[in-house]
Amino acid sequence: MKTNVMQCTPAQKAQTRRLGRLKKQTGELSLIEAGAVLGAAALLSLALFYGVPFVRNMVQSSTFKSEVGMFHTGIQNATSNDADFSSETLATLAQNHAFEAAGARVSSDYSTVTGIFGGQVTAEPGTVTSSNDAIMTSYPVPKAVCSMALSAVVNIFTEVSVNGTVVSGPSTTFSSSKAGSACASGGDTATIAMYTTRS
Repeated sequence: MKTNVMQCTPAQKAQTRRLGRLKKQTGELSLIEAGAVLGAAALLSLALFYGVPFVRNMVQSSTFKSEVGMFHTGIQNATSNDADFSSETLATLAQNHAFEAAGARVSSDYSTVTGIFGGQVTAEPGTVTSSNDAIMTSYPVPKAVCSMALSAVVNIFTEVSVNGTVVSGPSTTFSSSKAGSACASGGDTATIAMYTTRS
């Protein structure tokens, strides 16, 4: 049985190779290469979609922990000569640079302090064991930041409550599950109340 196959001479083969090389375009992707690029782009977009919120929450949590730590020290420094905290207000504390870490977020007349996440920070006398023995600073934060930062925040302040639930204090041992539930109990925003005392 004979097939209709044409035999090429070595010269014809060389000519075909040269012709093929002349027609090859540079700078363009083949379909396989284009598919690989699109697949890599899709994977990158998925990584960003799922990874960015986690990284953002980690950065915000770290910034929040740092700021409230400086607030704690600032309050102690601003009130070091007070017999108790009964006469302290947000304005007197801000005027005495207790909230210096907030920078431009402290209003020029010292009447308001805006938190990192846009909510209003409040400060007023509070009670841990006896009347007016603490300054209670309330700070609204996203619930994810609350959950991620709380275990560090309770090591700074004498007492900490979230959305009205005491999560750490002289008579309350910190529990991460209780803290997580408290952070989620207020919806997307949790209000953390931190009590600064003399110790």
